[in-house]
Amino acid sequence: MASSLPSVDFSRMGSVGLGGSFAGLDFWSDASPFALNASAHSFSTTADTLFMREADGSYHVLGSTNAGGSISSVCLINSTNTLYLAGTFTSVESVSATNIASYSFTSNSFSALSDGLDGPVNTLFCDSAQSQVWAGGDFTDHVALWSTSSSAWSTVPFTSLNGPVNAISASSNGSLYFGGNFTTSFASNTSNNATLGNITSIPAAPSSVLTVGHSGYLTPLTYPFTGYIDPYNQISVTAAPTTTQHLYSDPYVLLCPGEAIWLAADNSQAEVDVVGYNYLRATGARLVNGLVEGRGTTVFSINAAPDDTVIELTYQDASGNNQTCTDNCPLSTDPSVSAQDFAFTSGALSLTGLKIHLKQWQGQGAGLSSVQLLSDGAFGSAVTNTNKPLCPGPSNSSSAQHTGNWTTQVYRESAPAIDVYYVTTSVPTGSTTRPSVTFYPFVGAAAFYDIYMVIPGCTALGDCDGRTTVEIQVLPVEGGLTYTTTISEAVEQDTFTLIYTGPVDMTSSSFSPTITLSLAADPAPVQGDNYILVAEAVDLYLTNISNGTSRAAGQAVNGTKGMTNTTVSVSFGVYEYVSAVNAASVMPNTSETSVSRLGFALDMALNMSSESNEFAINTIVQSGNLVYIGGNFTVGGNYSNVVAVDGTKSYALADQGLNGVVYAAAVMGNDIYFGGNFSATATGGTPLQGLAKWDTDSQSWSSVGGVNGPVTDLVVSGSNLVVLGNFTAVNSSGNSVTTGGLAVWETNQSQWNTSGVIFGNVSTAVASGENTVLAGRVSGSSANAVNGIAMLSTGSNGPTISSLANVNFASTGTLSKASPAKRSTAHISTSFFTRFADPFAIRRRLHERADAPSIPITTAAAPAILAGAFWSNASELVTIIGGNFSAGSVSGVGFYADSQLTGPSPSVSGLVKALNVIGTDLYIGGTDVNVTGVGSNLVVYSLSDQKWHTGGMSQLSGSGTVSVNAIRTRMDTNTVVVAGSFTNAGSLGCSAVCLWDAQQAQWSTPGQGLQSGEVRAIDFAGEKFDSVIIAGSFVLPSGDVSFVASYSFDNSTWTGLGTLPGPALAVAVDDKNASNIFAAGFGSDNEPYLQQWNGESWAQQNSSLLPGSIVSQLAFVPLSKEYATSGGIENDRMLMVSGDLVIDNQGNVTSALYDGSTMIPYLVGTTSAGTLGTASTLFWSSPSFSFSVQHFLATGLVVLVAIAMATGFILLFILLFFLFACLKRRRERNRPPPKEMFEKDRDSDVSSTHQHVFDNVQAALEQSLAPSGPVVIDRERRESDASSYADEDEGRETTMRYDFEGPELQPGEMSMKAGQRVIILDDVQSHEWWYARDPASGREGVVPATYGESRRGRNRLTFSLVMCIMIMSSSNRFLPVTCASSDTVVFTPGLSTQQLFRVSMILSSEA
Repeated sequence: MASSLPSVDFSRMGSVGLGGSFAGLDFWSDASPFALNASAHSFSTTADTLFMREADGSYHVLGSTNAGGSISSVCLINSTNTLYLAGTFTSVESVSATNIASYSFTSNSFSALSDGLDGPVNTLFCDSAQSQVWAGGDFTDHVALWSTSSSAWSTVPFTSLNGPVNAISASSNGSLYFGGNFTTSFASNTSNNATLGNITSIPAAPSSVLTVGHSGYLTPLTYPFTGYIDPYNQISVTAAPTTTQHLYSDPYVLLCPGEAIWLAADNSQAEVDVVGYNYLRATGARLVNGLVEGRGTTVFSINAAPDDTVIELTYQDASGNNQTCTDNCPLSTDPSVSAQDFAFTSGALSLTGLKIHLKQWQGQGAGLSSVQLLSDGAFGSAVTNTNKPLCPGPSNSSSAQHTGNWTTQVYRESAPAIDVYYVTTSVPTGSTTRPSVTFYPFVGAAAFYDIYMVIPGCTALGDCDGRTTVEIQVLPVEGGLTYTTTISEAVEQDTFTLIYTGPVDMTSSSFSPTITLSLAADPAPVQGDNYILVAEAVDLYLTNISNGTSRAAGQAVNGTKGMTNTTVSVSFGVYEYVSAVNAASVMPNTSETSVSRLGFALDMALNMSSESNEFAINTIVQSGNLVYIGGNFTVGGNYSNVVAVDGTKSYALADQGLNGVVYAAAVMGNDIYFGGNFSATATGGTPLQGLAKWDTDSQSWSSVGGVNGPVTDLVVSGSNLVVLGNFTAVNSSGNSVTTGGLAVWETNQSQWNTSGVIFGNVSTAVASGENTVLAGRVSGSSANAVNGIAMLSTGSNGPTISSLANVNFASTGTLSKASPAKRSTAHISTSFFTRFADPFAIRRRLHERADAPSIPITTAAAPAILAGAFWSNASELVTIIGGNFSAGSVSGVGFYADSQLTGPSPSVSGLVKALNVIGTDLYIGGTDVNVTGVGSNLVVYSLSDQKWHTGGMSQLSGSGTVSVNAIRTRMDTNTVVVAGSFTNAGSLGCSAVCLWDAQQAQWSTPGQGLQSGEVRAIDFAGEKFDSVIIAGSFVLPSGDVSFVASYSFDNSTWTGLGTLPGPALAVAVDDKNASNIFAAGFGSDNEPYLQQWNGESWAQQNSSLLPGSIVSQLAFVPLSKEYATSGGIENDRMLMVSGDLVIDNQGNVTSALYDGSTMIPYLVGTTSAGTLGTASTLFWSSPSFSFSVQHFLATGLVVLVAIAMATGFILLFILLFFLFACLKRRRERNRPPPKEMFEKDRDSDVSSTHQHVFDNVQAALEQSLAPSGPVVIDRERRESDASSYADEDEGRETTMRYDFEGPELQPGEMSMKAGQRVIILDDVQSHEWWYARDPASGREGVVPATYGESRRGRNRLTFSLVMCIMIMSSSNRFLPVTCASSDTVVFTPGLSTQQLFRVSMILSSEA
């Protein structure tokens, strides 16, 4: 708050709320955008604005574009203190500039950059070292270069790019990265075609094979010779009936194509069973007919093992058309067909084998030459021996290699003889060992594949506690990038996890695709002491084939030295400029970089994607040796929307990236922040809200607060991250806090800086020292986001404004249609009151007939809070709000508690204008207020029972629109005053003001009642609220028109208070003083007024309220310190005037303070549209409070007074102490001792009187300290004060300090020597004598108490301790002081004088 403003002490009013129609609220200053002398530059609602956020959080507008213009990017050249801005615009302020301009902080002026650029500019990069500004966008050539030294456009070294550029950034080695929606082309030698990602799919099957679909590209499964592992687990082949010809009788030849032929018995149907002992995943079968001796099979069917179900097959007929069959499938007998493929119509099946029924034949019988299962692409096992084929000869099988101590295991499933082979290893959690398995699957044809890692479930294997994460590396293309991702093996059931999608080259003598599984660098925690790794297999699923034409393969590169038989590789979306080349043409492969090679994979994914038109790169940043690229792209199974690249390969970030578009990235230390339109990681592992942090050390994602909309830019400013975008709120500690499209994340504190709000969206920014320059479509700003309801409080630093956390209203409210908010300025004349012109003409005519002028009906655009109240339940203070608003299921009326807004059910419709809490009941009124099934106009809700009251209250009614404007309770009564615009309460005539008895539940008319009219506001006067003051426009019982009147509850009479210019809209009584009343309204001349009633007449106050002002409320508020007021207002308070105010020579104000002569601007509200906000209600929780300013003595003087008082108390108590001691000693001298007691030793150091005094002082202190909580802790354990030691075997032991013997001893006394031990049996019957036992002799008798050691548990409170406590207790203000005696420690906040008085009384009684 500005120090020049009066300091209002809201703390004395309890909790204080201000409701209205505003989205932000600030204390007034000359810098207010609504101040008369405010800067000529202001936010624009129709164009983008360039503005600066100062270090203190304030905003300073630099200028705006033409209407409809936008600013997409800004950058700064520090050496010239010049800012460059670009986007889509034709001018900035008054300077013509086409899409790009500059701003000089030295001259505070804008300038055009020559003729500008002929299309939208998306990004800028300022290179201060080279005095250059790079621009990228969707204009001619898409890249432009501006020289700041020559102030002219320069030639781009690499000529141009062929599509829009969205990002430009610098690398650590001086090169530049470009990202966007473009392609670049690189030449390569055809022999190394795969290096660049260009693959041409060639069928693996010979052309003589009759294929179906893509079956010719599939790799046949290798029948594993599991006998290497288990001799009893081999593939079983049975066939019957079999021919008697020995040459053709071995069915095992069917496993090896081309080895031999098997024939069935003559003229007999036969069955061939090929069954294994583990599951194989197959998509079809390749059959070779046994054509020999004129024999051959013509019709067959296949059943799957082990469930023996018939498989529907798809095949290609002689005409080239696909057909399906089940029981009778034809097998070609054409000798030119070397084999025929039959695809499983339903897709891939997991089976252990096939049962082939040979049903028809040619010649003498059926026969087959071989049976092969077709994979779904390719397959490789982690168990080396299961990759070894049964068939001899050249091997087309997969293989696997292991590093570390892996062991082969077999798991036998519940189905008999079905085994799963896998390898496993164990690694201690603290070990740095990273064992691995590398798969080399045999791929018969280059094509596009999905690669899955097959992971056996941990439940069946019993190793769930040790399962962790593993790193997967895929090298699919020779010389290409390695794709890295991390997956979890903690799966309960057998799982196929997708690890890669894209091109895979065929296996050749020089290359084999490889997939490596290893322990992750940062494994997920496990429950045991060891990580358990498992590996079963990889499965390659063919998704598409490539004919090589999509990359202009085979195009010659003319004029390129040293290149022959060249092809072209296309890179999408990324380009690294290292040296001068023509990027618009085919570039030599020597200019490739790792970033360019990533583009090859992106281009492949682009062509496979159904959403290829949305692919784009939006941001590129570098951290260490990794380049992070974000945008809108997906390389299935590998990475989504973000990927990292180093000099050799690409890396998928954890969980395969993010599940939505990435627009921005920023590097801060070891963390990289990404912003965009996403909600979680790609696999859903980590929930995120538009903003995510990637930890490069732990290789993990974490959430950063979160925002409720897309993030479009991120800017590092010192230790803060400035977040920009199309959002309105951030998630701060579980609460939704409104910020607008700008938020600041404090990385040091890991929290949002929630001060301030921007109304609109910010698109771009750049840090400038401690300040930040921003641009976007912003209509206004505020230091406090309050969204219709603000909480006002006063602390040590003065008044502050805060919001209700998690309260976010919708733009619609409880009214079907609301009038749009109007913005008044100090320069506007009376146009605001044109809506009152006709009503006033009517009023002048009606006034002659003694009818009250009507007050125009006004509405408030949603969201608007028009009424408020507080209710204290058993645990907290509930804030109640009413108005025209909705927030989820809450509308009309809301209850705010525990950081949540709830509402009654059913909800309230209409415009709520008045709230009042009476006990546990909430009274609700307004215009067209209605609750379904309950009532209308005035309804009651039980806060304790959380339900509506139905019945029992007659409804208010009237001839026109019924409105309840005010509800107040008369002090210490059950009388509720209801005021508004109505004529009846049920059948009772009760115009404008009606009284409700909350106890008797009945209406009554105040006195004779008003004849007609409307009351807008009420207040009470008198110590017991003896009268109610009403303001509005109404006719008194006497027939007189009045605008302010008083009703006396004592004599039930109405009294009009003087004459005012027109209807009153607000009234306030100064601290119940009926002779000091203020009223505000408007007159027939459209002039607003503020007048004071002194008990006899009205007096016009100052004339600073200009036409256009509407006063909604008047309220007196206390001040923290006295103010030099004048007129009829005391110097300890001010009149707070709220509404929509225009103050002369000041500007537009939401609330002002009136001191009796001057209207002081105090609060200014701003709507989300950037217009002036209005205030409707100030409400507080304290039913009564004092206006008196508290006066305190100077600290030094307070200390002196305290010392003087302490000294006086000390002297007084010392005097009393000695007086009491002397009196007691004198009395004891004159009193004969008891028969059993004798005079004590005169050499005793402490008399019995002293001992008695000390004992009683200590008891008094303990009793006085007990209620207020001080703690006395003895240094020795406290003992019982009982008269016997029944709980101790021998009593209490002590040692005699003096000799006690001689002829003068009396009967009963026991002689003792100094240093002799005695057992005290009784020390309570007398303070002077103890009854004791000599443990050596067993004698018993009495000994002087003063001759023994001091008793434990009755430690004497030393005189110094008493004095210390007296000093502490010299005033009623408790001080946290510690006093200690030699054997006692006293912790006490101090003793009051009353407590010390109790001590003195005890001492007095002892005396």
